[in-house]
Amino acid sequence: MSYKKKSIRTIRPGRKREKWTDIFPRYLTFISHMRPILRETRRIIADLDADLLLDTEILDKIREEEEKRNIRKVRALSEFSAMYRSNVYEIIKDFIIKYRETIPIIDIKDYIIEFLYESIDALNLLRHITNPDESDLEKTYLFILVKFLEEKLFPRGTNLNIIYEKLLKSASEFYECQRHILQPHTYYREKIDNPDLFEIPGMSPKIYQIINNITSLFNLDPNFGEYPEKDKIELPMILKNEIFMPYIDAIANAEIESIENIAERIGLRPVNEIFLAPSHDFVDILLKSNFLREIKQQDGTIRLSPQFSNETLILYYLAFASQRRGFLSKELINWISMNFAFLIYMGLLKWKLSDENIFYAIFKDLQTNEKILPYLMKLICFPNYLGLDKMKIRDSVQYRKEIFNFIGSTIDNLKELISEIAIYCEKFDKERKNK
Repeated sequence: MSYKKKSIRTIRPGRKREKWTDIFPRYLTFISHMRPILRETRRIIADLDADLLLDTEILDKIREEEEKRNIRKVRALSEFSAMYRSNVYEIIKDFIIKYRETIPIIDIKDYIIEFLYESIDALNLLRHITNPDESDLEKTYLFILVKFLEEKLFPRGTNLNIIYEKLLKSASEFYECQRHILQPHTYYREKIDNPDLFEIPGMSPKIYQIINNITSLFNLDPNFGEYPEKDKIELPMILKNEIFMPYIDAIANAEIESIENIAERIGLRPVNEIFLAPSHDFVDILLKSNFLREIKQQDGTIRLSPQFSNETLILYYLAFASQRRGFLSKELINWISMNFAFLIYMGLLKWKLSDENIFYAIFKDLQTNEKILPYLMKLICFPNYLGLDKMKIRDSVQYRKEIFNFIGSTIDNLKELISEIAIYCEKFDKERKNK
């Protein structure tokens, strides 16, 4: 009896959908190697006679001995540990050299130990930012901070009106942050030639310029026409070609669908194929927010006169993206999740580290960020958090360098938000201890 061999179906290898239990251990990997280095350094400094610290060559010898004693099997971890330990000792040496003429060496030693205690405490907090199995997430720092930021920068809501109201409420303090998360620095990677009409990209400099021009035209020189859904009401309108024609080559192709998609993202719609006017739903939002005011004409018609501010259309774009977060482009998802991860990371450090802490620079170093933030970005994308497609988070080392390079050029408003996060952490910690 012969048996026919079953055909084996070949499946094209693809990217595996990672689980929480896959990502969280990777997030912990480098943090778990940083903490022992700081603890061992603290023990060595504490045991060392203060006067010996004046001879910085002794610190070099200690570091060399520590590196020989701590040989790692994994090359990446070995290189990172060596780099991290070297940075720690160089910072200590620089601190001693800078202040040994003005501060007693015993006090310098105490400062170094105090800064190391703070840094170890910060790493301990980062280790326990959430739970390995995602249990009791409402009690974790990652969850409460994502929700704290989400409410201000990328809120949820059952409709656009609710989302827009939440954004407008926070705009007085954090509008620059709201605008910032819409403007990925890798906008040039977006697929412009053949855009997916359902995908929502970030706001490129050209689109931002178009929105500013639209705002100016509505405020300075609008036309008025019949409101399609309501009698005896006039809507403000602007000529579509007056806005888009200078940018057609830059923003997309000349197809009308592309222009209409850009308009839709900022709450506008075509009227009679030549004008752009606020959409029906957006009119209600604009009236409620006082961005439109009713002016009664002599014939009894009510004219809706625009008084837009800089944030009027930008916040609609952000609300539109938030409501349709399942359709965001890869660049926008990477940018939003990176900014959330960065803000949470820096907020926790702001809470735990004093401004004078000499090791602050290591935590903010690009090489450290590259080892921690990519995994934090993925954790933040899970359904209980931002609910973004984590499969779109890029794993390319080169890409990480590209977007993390912009972390250093933070705007002042981001720094203010980081301070708010630190205050919120302190409040949350006190409430949790009092329960």
